[in-house]
Amino acid sequence: MNVATEILKTPKPAEYNRVELDFRTPMPHPKVRGMAIDYHSHLFAHRQMPAWQEANRHFGIGAFVTMTPLEEAVRIKRSLGERVQFIAVPKWGDAGPYWVDDWLRRLEAFYNLGSRIVKFHMAPLTMVMRNYSFEHAGVQRVIKEAVSRKMILMSHVGDPDLWYQTRYTDTAKYGTRQQHYEQWEAQLAEHRDHPWVGAHLGGNPENPGRLQQLLDTYPNLHLDLSATRWMVREVSIRRDAMRDFVIRNQDRLLWGSDQVSGDQRGFDFLASRLWCHRKLWETAYIGPSPIYDPELPEDRQPVLRGLAMPDEVLQKIYHDNTVTLLGKYGVHFG
Repeated sequence: MNVATEILKTPKPAEYNRVELDFRTPMPHPKVRGMAIDYHSHLFAHRQMPAWQEANRHFGIGAFVTMTPLEEAVRIKRSLGERVQFIAVPKWGDAGPYWVDDWLRRLEAFYNLGSRIVKFHMAPLTMVMRNYSFEHAGVQRVIKEAVSRKMILMSHVGDPDLWYQTRYTDTAKYGTRQQHYEQWEAQLAEHRDHPWVGAHLGGNPENPGRLQQLLDTYPNLHLDLSATRWMVREVSIRRDAMRDFVIRNQDRLLWGSDQVSGDQRGFDFLASRLWCHRKLWETAYIGPSPIYDPELPEDRQPVLRGLAMPDEVLQKIYHDNTVTLLGKYGVHFG
């Protein structure tokens, strides 16, 4: 036998199932009164709903808040009713001369579909690609329009520390993390009495101290727990500190997956993300993550270390906090 040939014939496990789990193995649903709600997701197209719904039903997720293209939103709303709510977003990648006007039209259309959240993507690469920041006059127009409509403001600020150390080293081009957070805090201060949600644990799960300072300073700020590889890697590394942080701030945190649908993303891909989140927040699991992390070498792949959150905390992050926050603005799940 030619060993090299046999190795080449052996298929490598998919990047979303390195440890060859059977994601269809039954898992008890979250210990939640009412539906578990995914506050941060990306259901891009109606045609992608079958695998999306199958995976979410299997893992006990009953409702979604999603960043869906406006062109797909009506069909999805007809199918899911009050189990789906939308976050108003611009047309992705639109850099035309009238992108602000188009964003404002889309904001109004989403508002008429019941959306009461608007998202600003202020990751370093996005700001360079779009040539904007919070200080851009067009972005300020959108913020003011959203505030006038009493819509919740939401943002993606920052990115993984590993990206700042590798992708964003040209600070003349991308700026620094400190500069990005100073810009965000200027907006938080200006809209201190308005609700704001910081995606991905405020874009800095590596620094619970920064997150605590933000929450202590801005009483209407909430943070979501979305992203999978990022949260698995960074929350697990500082497991005890993050467990204390979540318990301390249990009324200000919203669970989300950051799940992204796709034509080639079937049950197993989608299930891998939900499996990781449920193990991370609900259990004391310590073991390999099934998802390959491209930020780390093969011999240093993350160990998932579950936080085993108390039931009363899970009730809040999976359900109560999202229902309470959105309910203040007339948004309900059913």
